[in-house]
Amino acid sequence: MNQYRYLGYIFSHLMCAFNAHSQDMIIDGVLDENQWQLTLTLTKSYQVLPQTLVRDDNQFSYRLLTTDKGIYLGLTAKTQKALRVRTQENDSIFSNDHFQVMLDMKNNEQQSYVFAINHQGNYFDGIYDVDKVLDLDWDTQWDYKVTTNDNSWVAEVFIPWSAMSFGIEDQNQFGVYVSRFDESSNATYASEPANPQMNSFFQRFSKYSSRVLNQTSFDLFPYVSFNQDFLNTRNSESVGAEVFWQPSKGQRLSATLNPDFGQVESDELVVNFSAIENFFSEKRPFFNHNQSLFEVTGPETLTLVHSPRIGGNNFYDEAHQSELHSALKYTLNSANYDVGVLSAFEKPTTRGDGRDFLALRGQYSFGASKVGLSLNHVNTPNIDRQATVLSSDIHYAITDNTSLNLGIIKANIKQYNKTEADIGWWLTGSSDIAGQHTHEFSMFSYGEHLQLNDIGFVKRVNRKQFEYQYQYQIPNVASTLIRDITFALETEIKTNFQHEKLPHVIGAAAELLTQDEFEYGLSIEMISSGFDDLVTRGNLALWLPSSQILELEVASAEYLWGQYEFELALGTEGWNGYFYDMQTSIAQQLNQDFNVSFTVSQYHSNSWVDWDQDNMISEFSFTEQGVELSMDYQIDANQELRIKFEAVIGKANNLNTYVIQADGSVQRLHKSEDFAFGENTFQLRYKYSFSKLTALYLSYGFGGEYEDELAKFGKRNLYTRAIKSKNAHNLFGKIRLHF
Repeated sequence: MNQYRYLGYIFSHLMCAFNAHSQDMIIDGVLDENQWQLTLTLTKSYQVLPQTLVRDDNQFSYRLLTTDKGIYLGLTAKTQKALRVRTQENDSIFSNDHFQVMLDMKNNEQQSYVFAINHQGNYFDGIYDVDKVLDLDWDTQWDYKVTTNDNSWVAEVFIPWSAMSFGIEDQNQFGVYVSRFDESSNATYASEPANPQMNSFFQRFSKYSSRVLNQTSFDLFPYVSFNQDFLNTRNSESVGAEVFWQPSKGQRLSATLNPDFGQVESDELVVNFSAIENFFSEKRPFFNHNQSLFEVTGPETLTLVHSPRIGGNNFYDEAHQSELHSALKYTLNSANYDVGVLSAFEKPTTRGDGRDFLALRGQYSFGASKVGLSLNHVNTPNIDRQATVLSSDIHYAITDNTSLNLGIIKANIKQYNKTEADIGWWLTGSSDIAGQHTHEFSMFSYGEHLQLNDIGFVKRVNRKQFEYQYQYQIPNVASTLIRDITFALETEIKTNFQHEKLPHVIGAAAELLTQDEFEYGLSIEMISSGFDDLVTRGNLALWLPSSQILELEVASAEYLWGQYEFELALGTEGWNGYFYDMQTSIAQQLNQDFNVSFTVSQYHSNSWVDWDQDNMISEFSFTEQGVELSMDYQIDANQELRIKFEAVIGKANNLNTYVIQADGSVQRLHKSEDFAFGENTFQLRYKYSFSKLTALYLSYGFGGEYEDELAKFGKRNLYTRAIKSKNAHNLFGKIRLHF
């Protein structure tokens, strides 16, 4: 492995010889400039998914050329048959033939920028880190062009240094990883014998160095939007802007004034009866730009800075919500340390002042390890609440194949002259030291009064938990039917600070891929008896018997016309009741520019338990049904049209109502009422792109929900009444420009 890394140094010096002439290169998808002819063509590649790591130099080739302004890549993929066409929006994962380029610009084996292009000219970009998470919310400006030939397709790419953050040195050293998903073999090939799920992934990047100008840049993105509210017969207009200034290569300063929540992008329709809130991703450009330094995570979806909180839902005070007025962010990156500050201010309302947010973060990197310190503070004047969260985290690479993550967090809450504080910690680790064998574990303790959701997100606290997962892959099975098999085992043990026995979990799963590219998955999960301490939202815990879940998943091969999938889960729940949950979907490419997908789902349980009030719960025979229709039309290279409709209905027939006793048992009360509901959302969206980051949007949408306390209507009537009962009905327009 090391010999290839040393060759990278030689190649980088050869490439730097062309720096003075590379400014004249044209990004047109044709590698005909003289600079390309003088650049070394690299063909070395390995099959990394499925993980055989067998060398195969017949899949793709690439050329890399650096200048003091940025990096050029010429990527050529060999093809054997007609490639699949998929009409889809940019910034979403591809299912057809594509390249990914990953750049570790700080060369600290912690994080890489990801740039991906498929053979149709679609793209996505994001950030991938040592937590094995790909964040597609990050966006930046870069140039590319794709051309297709009889037996190959070519992508020509230019990525300016100004698109990324990293420390300045006379000769900046960085890591490069190039991969190509070959749809004909349903396998991924890469320039290095590693895939992103391996702990040694970043350590295996090829190393290059280049002179980088310490240049400055200034970008202004003003926007104007209007909203026609048909329900309230009123119009509203909004004007705002984002400013991104780069005074030097290692510094970034950004500000926003009056940003909107991006009504052109709709969240998924989720009907949530649980005590755990829904998690939605960020859509505002300001919070997706240069945000990765603040993204510290732990088990149970713990996130220290969950930016949709800012100007969004107030977790601890739903009655007082405000829009974001302005925000400011500054980051400084060097070879070994990074520091950042984020502050934001909400608008005052008729009910009082909005919240103020402050997030500070610093981290130091040493080799493939890092240590960080974070401080968050939120002031909520409407309820006289000040929340301060202090945390420290360490990522330690023991070897190339084994790593540990440790985090310690303390929250201090002052409200109405009372102070409440609590702590939490987590320790996670993973090891893939034995080839196809992967071991992962996590254990954590989150205090009963640990409150993080003023600016962060965590699914639940009051928890002590240990979880272990083992996975074994068998790639390229010697069989005429089966190509790859993956086995997995997991166990989960947990309790709370009341020392109540929470259900323990043990599970096993097998996934296999056939030679004709069908995917099958089968899993079983055994859940012990124990307390459910969430169902009553902080009141007495409910004791439930043991349960079992069996799941089956089937996904067809990706055909030229599309793909279909089927999922089925069945088992026991509640008081030994039975349930099933099934979903089937089909996606069809009708022509070169038009794609349609349709999904139908249904869940039924004859012992569904839901909270009523206080220590009271009800048991229902419950059915929930959903449909989703999505249509994407690519009018031309700059214009997209999307139609999306979702609807969910449910009917619940009450079986019993109970009051929970101190020992977790229940006492039957009188039978309560049945209920039914229906919800739907519709959006018709047109987008005209001026560039990757600027566009004109027009969106027409409506949504509604209907509640039937007597459950007297059938399913068809519930769909109809939900559509007629509009809670929102809007025409929205927005234009975002770049200067």
